[in-house]
Amino acid sequence: MPRAAFPLSKSGNKTYRLGNRRWRIVTFDASGASFRLLINYSAPLGQYQAILGLTDGGDTRVVASFEKHPDHKGWHVHATCGPLSDVPAGIHRGPWVRNLNRAQRASQPDPATMSDEAAFAVARRFFRLDNVPPFGLVP
Repeated sequence: MPRAAFPLSKSGNKTYRLGNRRWRIVTFDASGASFRLLINYSAPLGQYQAILGLTDGGDTRVVASFEKHPDHKGWHVHATCGPLSDVPAGIHRGPWVRNLNRAQRASQPDPATMSDEAAFAVARRFFRLDNVPPFGLVP
């Protein structure tokens, strides 16, 4: 994934590392701000993430992520619970983020059998992106 797709200035190589995952970036404006959503998954690893970031110039303030992976039970959310202005740019996780395990969604598809369409549909439903047309993810 190119650095400019989801820049994180305080991460190694200034980007979020995906490894061998399929991914897609969705950009949109809401409430007078610009956002980017990184959707990524790996069927062989049984992992899925949809990471919502507030665009901050050439950087990103990570606001929330909806995910499932083998080392946590079920679907869960990591979210910022305070003002977005308090979220530092360029960092994926920090003490301002809460793990909201009670926000599990049992009705989501299994990442181990996920398709590009299903991966996008999960993020679209969770983040309520009704007006964003579906298209494939990048290998």
